[in-house]
Amino acid sequence: MHSKSVNKTDLLLNLSNLLKLNEIENFEEESQIMIAYAGNKEKFIDVKFNKINQNILDTILEERLKGKPLSKIIRQKGFWKNIFITDENTLDPRADSEIIIENILNDLSSSKKKDHFFIDICCGSGCLGISILEELNKSSCDFIDISEKAISICKKNISKIKVESRSSTYISDLFNNYPIERLLRANVLICNPPYIPSNTYYNLDNQTLYDPKIALDGGEEGIIYYVKILNYLKKVKFSGDIFFEIDPIITNNLEKFLLEKSIKIVYKKVDYQNLDRLIKITFP
Repeated sequence: MHSKSVNKTDLLLNLSNLLKLNEIENFEEESQIMIAYAGNKEKFIDVKFNKINQNILDTILEERLKGKPLSKIIRQKGFWKNIFITDENTLDPRADSEIIIENILNDLSSSKKKDHFFIDICCGSGCLGISILEELNKSSCDFIDISEKAISICKKNISKIKVESRSSTYISDLFNNYPIERLLRANVLICNPPYIPSNTYYNLDNQTLYDPKIALDGGEEGIIYYVKILNYLKKVKFSGDIFFEIDPIITNNLEKFLLEKSIKIVYKKVDYQNLDRLIKITFP
């Protein structure tokens, strides 16, 4: 592609046109990300044309045109204010999930307490908890995931974004290997659990199916992990605020369960596409 390009802007235009011809939706944004990665920078604006590795760019392009998501090729994805390390063992961070960060920060903005203690369960790459830690610099967070490989990626992101001193990680099937005394100290729990109903899993688009099944499959009704988490929290009398990512596909089933268990919905929020994306819960 360099042979047809005389500068970075020209290269971006050529690459964008090629991706557009291949019906890749966010063709300009992806082109900038590809060039930044091939130029060993996080941002396109910082790349110098003569520092772009053409072999790397060609390899990325070849894989992308085969249909593999860009994040799974370059093993990183932007979220909130950072670039997070990802791989085939972690769910890709998605912009829709940023509504969780926005609402937690808004809710805590008037709190006199500054040293909040968060739990990020089903943490994957750690993008939710880490983003909050970066905003609230006196707070700490425990990161929990059943996948050892996901926790390994989470640790890399904790180190990359320099929040090691306020972070702890646990490999645990939900709360099975997590100290109850730490759970009861926490004042906020955040969770983006698997929520795709099992019978609709293979109806997902090809891009989503590159994410690990363990991070997507939420059982028959899509709410098995919400049920397990909330039943346990109720049993141990957890008193903090609970923020769950949700999806319209499971909203009715989840609300029915909450009503049956007399669990209070503080509020529900929609994402940038006006779809159910966040529910805040407390126990009476």
